[in-house]
Amino acid sequence: MKPVATFVNIRETFQVLVRRFGLLQKDGAQCCGISVVHSHILYELQKRPNIALNELADLLSMDTSTLSRQVHHLVETGMVNRLPDPKDRRYVVLSLTAQGEEQHAQIAAYMESYFANVFEQIPAEKHEQVLESLLLMNEAMKKSADCCTPPL
Repeated sequence: MKPVATFVNIRETFQVLVRRFGLLQKDGAQCCGISVVHSHILYELQKRPNIALNELADLLSMDTSTLSRQVHHLVETGMVNRLPDPKDRRYVVLSLTAQGEEQHAQIAAYMESYFANVFEQIPAEKHEQVLESLLLMNEAMKKSADCCTPPL
C-alpha cells in the first residue's frame, strides 16, 4: 500500500504553495507601490505597535542591520514612526503612522479578498480542516531544528 503523503509530495506541494503565495504577496504589495519586505514590516507593526527593532527583526527572521535599512526607508516615506523607547531612551520603538495604517489596510483588503476567493474553491465543511492543518504544520515547522526553518 502506497503512503498517502510522501516527503517528496509534501515538499513539492509546499514549494508550489510558497511560490504562489510569494507571487500573491508581490502583487498585493505592489498594488500599493511597496516591496514585499515593507509589506511584512507594516503587517507586523500593525499587530504590534511600539515594538523594538530587535524584536521586529526576530519576528521577521532578518538581521537588524538589514531591517534597519528597510525601516529607514519606511520612515523617510512617512509610513513608520521611529521614536525613543519611553522605558529606555537608548532604544527606539517603531509604530505605523496614519499613512502606514492606510497602506496596511489596502494590502490587507487585497489579501482578504484573495483568500475569500481561494476558500470559495474549497467545500465549506473543509474550511476548519484546512486552517487546522496549516496551524499544525506551522507549529511543527517552528519546533523543527532544521536550519531552513525561520524562528517565527
